[in-house]
Amino acid sequence: MKILVASPEYFPTDILSELEEIGDVDCEKLSYEELLDRIGDYDAVLTRVDVKLDKKILEKAAKLKAIGSATTGLDHIDMKYAASKGIKIFSLSGSHTVPTAEHTFSLILALAKKVPWAFDSLKKGEWERNRFFGLELDGKTLGIIGFGKIGSRVAVYAKSFGMRILTYDPYINKELAESVGAEIVSLDELLKDSDIITIHAFLSPETRKMINSETISKMKKTAFLVNVARGEIIDEASLLEALKNKKIAGAALDVFIEEPLPPNSELIKYAKKNSNLIITPHMAASTGEAIRRSAKEIVGKVKEFLSSNNI
Repeated sequence: MKILVASPEYFPTDILSELEEIGDVDCEKLSYEELLDRIGDYDAVLTRVDVKLDKKILEKAAKLKAIGSATTGLDHIDMKYAASKGIKIFSLSGSHTVPTAEHTFSLILALAKKVPWAFDSLKKGEWERNRFFGLELDGKTLGIIGFGKIGSRVAVYAKSFGMRILTYDPYINKELAESVGAEIVSLDELLKDSDIITIHAFLSPETRKMINSETISKMKKTAFLVNVARGEIIDEASLLEALKNKKIAGAALDVFIEEPLPPNSELIKYAKKNSNLIITPHMAASTGEAIRRSAKEIVGKVKEFLSSNNI
């Protein structure tokens, strides 16, 4: 049995030692071309969102039986083609919930309190408190798009700040929403009434570029937008245009259409010169605790599958 760990920085060696009981483990960060050339050698691949397992790669995966992705979303894998080849896919069941929700709220607070720009100003030796009047969260309305484990945890945090919670999710668990005091509304209502909007939806044909010039036009000019889900949910050009023209007050993004975000990105250029956009490098779930939990979960699932009598 040969197993490739294609995102080795997210799989601690002591946890990977469990897989060495059933086969040879290669820990290598490969380029797309290298992966295309070598994928045929492996029975299983362990990865994260940064490794794209598209149809072209999977066509070369003659021996592949399992993919373990230490992620919740699986849009980096051609799921339909993998299923046609009988490849079993394993993902996380909640290991990223707490750190992602915490990062979401850190971005909300950073926007509301203007922390990054006040910090930059003070580092320059300035003392201009009147430039950084913030926003109180108490009494404000938070709109949550996507109300699964992460969205509902964000709602719990928001409630402790005295916020009103609105949520839009076509597949919502009504009992869960009621248990945390969230009001279920239409997308239009959420966009119109929310002071802060945060996205926790999966990427799908329905959510791709859900946030665009039309939907942004329905938001308050004082609204903040936060995205820690998938970059493709937001039309980045429309968002930049809205920020430049003060159609919304600010945004914070942890995910992007192209990752890694290239140095010449328009988002980076804009963020360098303006004080209403925060960008972080897809780090919401990157805590030491979460990495160990997610690695242990995925390694355990893949090991159990490969060790079964069917393999």
